[in-house]
Amino acid sequence: MTARQAADADAIPGATAQGAADGGVISGVVVQGAADADAIPGAAARQAAGAGGASGLAARLAGMISTACDGRLTAEEVLASGASLSALGVTSLALLRLIDAVEDEFDVALDLGGGAPYLDSFPLLVGYVDARTS
Repeated sequence: MTARQAADADAIPGATAQGAADGGVISGVVVQGAADADAIPGAAARQAAGAGGASGLAARLAGMISTACDGRLTAEEVLASGASLSALGVTSLALLRLIDAVEDEFDVALDLGGGAPYLDSFPLLVGYVDARTS
């Protein structure tokens, strides 16, 4: 565990910092929105990756994002970042490819209308797909 992870865990009520056995992940953190995700670098993706058995789903979706971006963004970069997908460089074309891939693989409809915040937030995307496939 790094000093920063320990400091982050101390600064967040209810959070605990876990050691090297689980990659030094801060747990007990619920990401409320983009501002919270930006406040703790990588926390949003780690929360999505570790939430309720969704780690396999998070890894699959991160891989799908990488594929949709023609490899310009790696799955590891998606999993490690708390930034929005657009900030990571996911283009509108890549987003359309991702929507098609998610709909085909998981039989989950992703609607472009109404703002669809889950289309620009990896943790929200994982949660959205997880809720509709569980």
